[in-house]
Amino acid sequence: MSFLNMLKDYLLQDKGNSFINDIPVNVISEKSRSLPVSVTSKRVENGFNITDTTRKEQQIINITVVDNSSQYLINRENLEKLLEKGELVTFYFNHRDVYENMVIENIEEIESKDQKNGFTFYITLRQVLVVELSESDVKVDYKKTGSSGGAKTRNTAKIKSPTTAEVKKVNEVDSTILNRASDSIF
Repeated sequence: MSFLNMLKDYLLQDKGNSFINDIPVNVISEKSRSLPVSVTSKRVENGFNITDTTRKEQQIINITVVDNSSQYLINRENLEKLLEKGELVTFYFNHRDVYENMVIENIEEIESKDQKNGFTFYITLRQVLVVELSESDVKVDYKKTGSSGGAKTRNTAKIKSPTTAEVKKVNEVDSTILNRASDSIF
């Protein structure tokens, strides 16, 4: 763990702060995490269904945020901008969990007569897998396969490391969170 991450963790330790990028979502009444798996079933000769494959899907996080801060209108506007742009976000939950490569899939806003200066949001975050396509030449012994033709090209997808621009963006968010946390402590 880097020194910056340790310092950020220390400053946020007793605060119970949560953030979506640098937007504070401090009062979270609920958080649920779903780790779905797709399961395929096929019917066989005697009419029985068998399950032959499973595939891990992207995780989904649902949070309920009650924003009664003095900046609740600005926070709402910033969350809506992230939703419209479809930008990748990082969700920091109560100094405990960090979820990267997430996108805001849905924001449901609730207003009530009891909550005059603030909003309640139901926010759905979905994990995005970043892949990179690459091509490679495959050498095939055509006598063994019984086919003809030249070299075949196979496309494959690989999960890639973050680019320097992505790393820089995350570091900027980390430094913003660190600055906010240190300002509120001192």
